[in-house]
Amino acid sequence: MSAGRRRGEDWLCEQQTAGARLCLHVERWLVRRRSPYQALELAVTRDHGRVMALDGKFMLSERDEPFYHEMLVHPAMLVHEAPERVLIVGGGDGGALREALRHRTVKEAVLVEIDQAVIDASREHLPSVHYGSFDDPRVRIVVSPGETFLPEHPDTYDVILVDSTDPIGPGKALFQAEFLAACRRALRLGGVIALQAGTPFYWPEELEHLLRELGRLFPHVGAYLGFVPLYPSGMWAYAIAGDRDWRAEEAAVHERYASRGLTTRYYTPDLHRAAFVLPRFVEELVSRALGGEG
Repeated sequence: MSAGRRRGEDWLCEQQTAGARLCLHVERWLVRRRSPYQALELAVTRDHGRVMALDGKFMLSERDEPFYHEMLVHPAMLVHEAPERVLIVGGGDGGALREALRHRTVKEAVLVEIDQAVIDASREHLPSVHYGSFDDPRVRIVVSPGETFLPEHPDTYDVILVDSTDPIGPGKALFQAEFLAACRRALRLGGVIALQAGTPFYWPEELEHLLRELGRLFPHVGAYLGFVPLYPSGMWAYAIAGDRDWRAEEAAVHERYASRGLTTRYYTPDLHRAAFVLPRFVEELVSRALGGEG
């Protein structure tokens, strides 16, 4: 029994590393089941509101999910001149979909999620996350593994957002070279891809692997950081890549943010620029992965 835990209390815990665990006090369980792919848990917690976990790993909490979803979505969307067709791989909670649809340029958003149970549980229990985005007329939902869907859609999307779990279980394939190459082929000219890339504090090899694979496919690859209290270490990394240098578009980010009518809780255009300024140890990791090309 952990320090401070009283008999009879219920906790939702993630073993984040061999020596680190984060536990949240559960006030009420909403879902505890096993889907064909993974263990799915959804609970109302005291400090973080509603929390979803898959295979014992925290996916989101109501309290800090905008910190993650806004940083996954808006940098890629805003460095693209006018993203009309967007693909989200994973993201069955609807948070990334919600943020992508806030861009007025979007005409179609396709959500490809492997697990129908995640979508169903989110529809019912996480309206504060998806905001009804599943039912937006611009949205098409496909229940399929991302690695199966992507090869069938070459030259189709302006922005691809990979909102995956960690590279274990159903999420493992989304970090492999074959999937990333399919993403490259699925992008239109000038397209951009952004992917969650784990924490460089605990798992530097995850970000390094992803950047190295992307560097074999795209002429312009980079990493940026955000803060997500629920996730291991709080420091969370994202990878971004494209056939054009998104850094040349930074000057347009403020204007696009305003013209698309965006409102955000965590992301700002100024934070966009700052997120690419990396601590020395992450800079060195990026340099190793990309052979000195930052």
